[in-house]
Amino acid sequence: MLKYTFYRILQLVPVWLLVSMGVFAMVHALPGDAIDAMVPADAASNPATRAALEKELGLDKPIHVQYARWLGRIVLHGDFGRSITTRRTIGVEIFQRLPATIYLAVTAVCISLLIAIPLGTIAAVKRRTAVDYAATATALLGVSVPEFWLAILCILFFALYLGWLPASEYYSPFDNVRLSLLHLVLPAGSLGVRLAAITTRLTRSSMLDEIRKEYVDTARSLGLPERRVIYKYTLRNALLPTVTVVGLQFARLLGGTVVVETIFAWPGVGLTLYEAIMGRDYPMIQAAVLILATGFVVVNLLVDLTYRWLNPRIRLG
Repeated sequence: MLKYTFYRILQLVPVWLLVSMGVFAMVHALPGDAIDAMVPADAASNPATRAALEKELGLDKPIHVQYARWLGRIVLHGDFGRSITTRRTIGVEIFQRLPATIYLAVTAVCISLLIAIPLGTIAAVKRRTAVDYAATATALLGVSVPEFWLAILCILFFALYLGWLPASEYYSPFDNVRLSLLHLVLPAGSLGVRLAAITTRLTRSSMLDEIRKEYVDTARSLGLPERRVIYKYTLRNALLPTVTVVGLQFARLLGGTVVVETIFAWPGVGLTLYEAIMGRDYPMIQAAVLILATGFVVVNLLVDLTYRWLNPRIRLG
């Protein structure tokens, strides 16, 4: 187990380097530049002003030199540079907003699991009944609805028409738990419902495969209660593919909540990335995407290690 973990951590190095190169190249391929966003159009068109700003920001160097300097600062000093638009240290700004994104992503995943695992299990146990058809239809509808559209509907219905929940703002759970939960319901629900639809279908399919296996018939023939057979033995094995999807979805949520965070004015990394893109803030975009990509790879590693806990017969190699 330790050998496999060490080997996988070593694999992160080339992946991380490739991601950093890809991010750096794509950001610099965007139309326009940061100078156009920093100064008025008449000043930006002045050759002397533009040359001075390019030298100050290091944009006058060849792209490979810019990349080497940027990567060197990160690896040697943990320095992601300064934001072009806010002039604040990027590492501090991102890691101040990262807890809000993690809070939102973890809550969305928890909501999805609370809905999907019971619903998918019941649908499999009650196969080809009204319960199964209703669960399948609901899951299909959830998969078909885009997150941003669901988020807008939630704001219109629950915030504007009914007035039950706030439409925006963020409160830390360490400052005020009640307000934090109230402002969390709509964004986390918008993300969690769609993820629940995906997980429900997968849980149902995995449960149907497991129920047909011989060990289930053996457990029943020994006189074990049906609830114990389903929830202690069958469900645990059926969760293996579910863990993969949930892990990947959680990693996606860490970097894929840009639209939902923007709609709800949630001050996470997604909103920071959106603002950086609109402001052509190259260093902020590069750092945010690189940190989120690193989180994605780390979550994949944790998913693989979770396999071993769920099923000790699995050998990691």
